[in-house]
Amino acid sequence: MPRRFQMAAAVLAGLFAFSPLTPIGASPAVPGKAQLELTTLSSNQLMARGLMAFNARDYAAARDHFRLLAQRDNATAETLLGTMTAKGQGGERNEAVAAAWFLRAARRGYAPAQLALADAFARGKGVPQDKARARALAKAAASQGQPGAAQLASRLGPERYAMLTGGRP
Repeated sequence: MPRRFQMAAAVLAGLFAFSPLTPIGASPAVPGKAQLELTTLSSNQLMARGLMAFNARDYAAARDHFRLLAQRDNATAETLLGTMTAKGQGGERNEAVAAAWFLRAARRGYAPAQLALADAFARGKGVPQDKARARALAKAAASQGQPGAAQLASRLGPERYAMLTGGRP
């Protein structure tokens, strides 16, 4: 199978694996009774346990907690999953799936996800490089006071963008 089709298949598999249509108890990494227990926890409890697991470097457990939160449309968990996926923490490293997680949270206006997605577009990591889209996302994050967003937007400003693209608009 050609590499571009392999990448597309991986992205689609990742998107469907984390789809909101996936039943809450469908995470294969959490077996039986433990899985049921996790689904009964509040969002705050899941986040606290996920962060404890992450800080203990139990990335697989952290992902399980964050996946359940992501199924509840928690933008923080989606952004954390994107970051972990981009770094390969608790599973395979996949920048395209990471960008999909960032996109889910960024669509809800979550500034940290907007900045992460802006960086992905600026560098072409997991998505096609698109400086204009990166700048727009960075400006949106900066308008909410997200640290680092204004600096990224200014680095991708119109003059810098023209220089990077050889003067093309």
